Parts: sequence; C-alpha cells; structure tokens
Amino acid sequence: MAAVLDTSQEDELQQAQEALVHLVRNGDLERIVHLARMMGAAGDAMTDDMVGRMAEVASDGLDLLDRVNRAEVGKALPAISALVHNGDLDRIVHLARMMGAAGDAMSDDMVGRMAEIASDGLDLLDRVNRAELAKALPGISAMVHNGDLDRIVQLTRMLGAAGDSMSDDMVTRLSSLAADAMCLVDRAVRTGVMDRVLRVVEQMDEQHILTDFLHCLAGATEEAAKAPAPKGGVGGLWDLMKKPETQQTIQFLMLVGKHFRSCRLKH
Repeated sequence: MAAVLDTSQEDELQQAQEALVHLVRNGDLERIVHLARMMGAAGDAMTDDMVGRMAEVASDGLDLLDRVNRAEVGKALPAISALVHNGDLDRIVHLARMMGAAGDAMSDDMVGRMAEIASDGLDLLDRVNRAELAKALPGISAMVHNGDLDRIVQLTRMLGAAGDSMSDDMVTRLSSLAADAMCLVDRAVRTGVMDRVLRVVEQMDEQHILTDFLHCLAGATEEAAKAPAPKGGVGGLWDLMKKPETQQTIQFLMLVGKHFRSCRLKH
C-alpha cells in the first residue's frame, strides 16, 4: 500500500514539475508572480471600509446577475445588439434625454394644460368614434382631391362676409322675400300652375324652341351690326316688303297671333 502511494505521489510530482517547467518557459510564472504581488499590494493598501464596499459591490453584482438570469434578459441581447449596430440605441438615448430635458423645463401649469389637452383630445376621438365619422372620410377625401372642399370653404366665407355686412333691416326684408317666395311656390304647386309650366318647358326643350330662339337673337344681333343702314321712306319699305323672308316673317307672326287669340277665346 505504501508503495502504491509513493508511486502516485511521484507521478503527481512529475506532472507538477512538467507544468512548472512549462510556466517558466512561456513566462506565465512571472505573470503569476507579478499578479500575486499586485494583489498583495492591493490587499495591504485596502482598509476595512474599502473591503466592505468591495464586498457590497460584489454582492450587488451577483444579485444583479441573478435577477438578469431570472428575468431571461439574455433573450433580449440580439435585439439590443442590433439596436447598437444600426444606431437606434443612440437615438433612443437622445430621445430620452430630450424628453427628460422637456420634463425638467415644464412647470406644473404646463403639465396641467398638457393633461387637459390630452383629455380633450381623447374626448374628441371618443365622440368621433361614437358618431361614426370614419364613414365620411372617403367622401371628404374625394372632396379634397377634386377641389370641392375648397369651393365649400370659399362659399362659406362669402356667406359669412355677406352675413356680416347685412343689417337687421336687410335680414328682415330677405326673410320676408323668402317667405313670399315660398308662399308663391306653394300656391303654384297647389293650383297646378307649376305642373303646366313644367310641361310647357319640357315641350319647348324637346322641340328646341328656347334654344332656337336664343340662337335667332344672337344671329339677328350679329347681322344687324353688319347690315347697312336702311334707306328710309316708302321706297325702302317697298324694297323690304318685296323680300320673301320678310313676307314669311310677317306670316309667321300672324299665325302666332291667330293661335294666341284662339287660346284666349277658349278661356
């Protein structure tokens, strides 16, 4: 038994000697000596208070590592690394500093006003949601794109300016005029005049009477501006009466008078 122990000790001593030779050759032994001396000097220079603070720091560090481990913060390290690489972490830090500076610069009055504004904004959003105004957004967007919203704004401004410029007497007269117009329209509808007028207008539109009349007025005005001045006298009237167009016009006017007289005699 003693021989086995002696053999084992000799093997361990041989391994220790080989390790020591390896440490001497690569310079690790000198580094260990320097490190031991530095640790010894640091230990000699430290007071009991410093030792207590270092022990407290070490304890806090271990506690922090334990909480980090239990909170599984290690899973967030890839995301944090990506934030560091693309510069987002610096932006977040700058934003936090800006928010902190803004918070330090704000007074209690400013904080109260901002809280009131936030409350009013949430109340407005709630009312918009309850009123289902989101359904009107497509129509409003179309009005913005085609310019109708600008026209409505201009019309509203014009009406507002007109309302500001009107006096009480003008408002009273306009109200009376509107009431009279409504009464007239009501009487025309009740007596059937409006229906008859609409039928006549539809017939005139189908037969292009009103359009032809307007074209005739325009053509006559243009031709009268270019026509020479009449000669006057019986000779000039005789020359005018000899024209077939004049005779056709007089014939047409006579027919209109005839039909109008027949209509009046029926009533």
